[in-house]
Formats: sequence, structure tokens, C-alpha cells
Amino acid sequence: MPADLPGMLNSMLATSPATPGTEAPKEDHSIRAFLFGDSHADSHHFLEKAWERAPKEIACAAAASALVSPLVSIIDKCLVQEISGTSQFMKAIGQQTKQMIVQPKRFFGGLSFSLTFAVYFGTYAVANLSELAMDMNKVKDDESRKTIKVAASGVANIGLLLWRDSIFARVYSNTSPRPTPMRTLGLFAVRDMSTMYATFYLAPRAAEYLEKEHGVESNTAELSMALTIPAAIQILTAPLHIHALDFYSRPASANVTSADRWSLIKKDFRTVSFARSFRILPAFGIGSFSNNKFRELFIRQDDENLLLTRRITNMLEPGTGATMTA
Repeated sequence: MPADLPGMLNSMLATSPATPGTEAPKEDHSIRAFLFGDSHADSHHFLEKAWERAPKEIACAAAASALVSPLVSIIDKCLVQEISGTSQFMKAIGQQTKQMIVQPKRFFGGLSFSLTFAVYFGTYAVANLSELAMDMNKVKDDESRKTIKVAASGVANIGLLLWRDSIFARVYSNTSPRPTPMRTLGLFAVRDMSTMYATFYLAPRAAEYLEKEHGVESNTAELSMALTIPAAIQILTAPLHIHALDFYSRPASANVTSADRWSLIKKDFRTVSFARSFRILPAFGIGSFSNNKFRELFIRQDDENLLLTRRITNMLEPGTGATMTA
């Protein structure tokens, strides 16, 4: 009999298909933390009561927003300045980055960061609290959970972005402040709904196609499409973004010709499409990941070894992880 027979048996059992009556290995959800719309019923089993958990959900949303907002606020403010002609995009990026490093109090207390923080704090808070409400009402179906979470957070995100971008247009454009035209608000809304549609409808369909038709691993397909498809849709929505801000700066009463407006779109198209594609990574990738990880670290669940306090305790305990010797 081979000396390593127990090891061979363990290896065979670990890789063999589950037999009737045995529990199949759980799917690894670690990579799914990057997917904002993902909400598998078995990915979290939070144990805390609503009154204990709700403040933590809100705090996790605030922490995730704080990580995302600096980069997004810089990009979005500088795009308004580029389109309105108050500053060149790369020059404005340099100025804002320098201010963030050299004058952090002024940057983080400024209007651009504060409004952007409010947008993503509101988005993540609504997403987290919607999951809390579903847990309290014992909603277990994956598709139902995803639909409710996406609908709630999508409405919050689009509404908050309309509010923020209308203020950005008034403050950072090269024109006197005035009420935001309905055309500008409508174009902003179409822009953001297109991004949501790409994120929560097109990306999953594309991932499913890669998985079924080309054999791409499920998590890899979903993560790659969750970042690629929303970024690609910015190529289509960039003209909407440019025209929305242009129409605010140069309304119909300014006697601007269609040729003038197309000229501006062509001039700024590359910059706007690239910058808005790049900002998808922090907004829907890093933000989603950090929000999910903060929740995992601070909200008590079945596997308490995931909690930050337990991880620190395990690290500090002498002999933790040590292999016992005969």
C-alpha cells in the first residue's frame, strides 16, 4: 500500500464530482466583489439585527465613496472646464491633482469633491440598505435581489448625478449661472441610463456569451465584461455629454449653428470618451469592491474569521497558523 494513500484519497475526493447526498463545493465569490450589481443570496449571511447593521452599512458606503470620489471628481470637473473652454483638460488635471496633494484641506473641502462624494455615498448607501431590507424580508431569489438592488441604486445614482452635473455646469462653465435647460438635463439622463443599461444588461449578456460560446471561465467573463462594456458605451454617450454642457454654455438664444456644435463635439470627443471610459474603473470597479469588502470586514456573519477584529486577533495570537509537529 502506498505510504501517501490518505493524501491521494483526499486529492481524488477534492476533484471528483459531488455524489448524491453530498454537498457540492461552494462557488468562490471573491472576484464578484468587483461586480456592483451582483448580490448572490449565499454570498453573505449577515447575522446582525437591522438597528445594529444599518449604521455599519451607511459607514461602509461612506468609506467606499471616500476612496472613489477624489479621482472621479477631478476627471468630471476638468471635463466641464475643457468643454466650456475655461481650461485645457490635461492642464486642469495637473492643477487639481497638485491641489489635492499640496492643499488637501482645500481640495477635500471643495465643491467638486463634496458633491461627488454625495453622489457615490448615496448610491452605495441605497444599494447596501436595499440588501438589508431584502435580508430582513428574507428575499433569497438571486434574480429578485439583483433586480431590486439595481433598480434602487440606479435611480439614486442617476438622480444624484443629474443634481451634481447641473451644479457643475453652473459653477465651472464660462457663462453666468442660470437654470439648467431641460435639454441638458435630458441628455445627462440618457447618458447615465445608457451606462446603467450597459452595466446591468449588456455586460451580463456578453459574459454569458463568452462563457457558453468560447468557454471563458465564469468569474473572468463577468468581471471583464463588467468593466469593458460600460467603458465602451462611453464612446457612444460622449457626444451627448459634450452637447449637454455646450448647450448650457451656449443656449439656443446664442445663435450657435449646428456646424459650431458639431465642431466642438469633434474637438473634444477623444478626450471626453477616454476620460469617461477611464472613470468607470473607480466608479463601478474599485468602489463596488471596497464597499463589499468593508461590509465583509465590519458586519458580523456566519464566518466570523472574515471580520477585521477576528483577523487582527488571529494575527496577534502566538502560534496561530503554526503546524503541529509530532
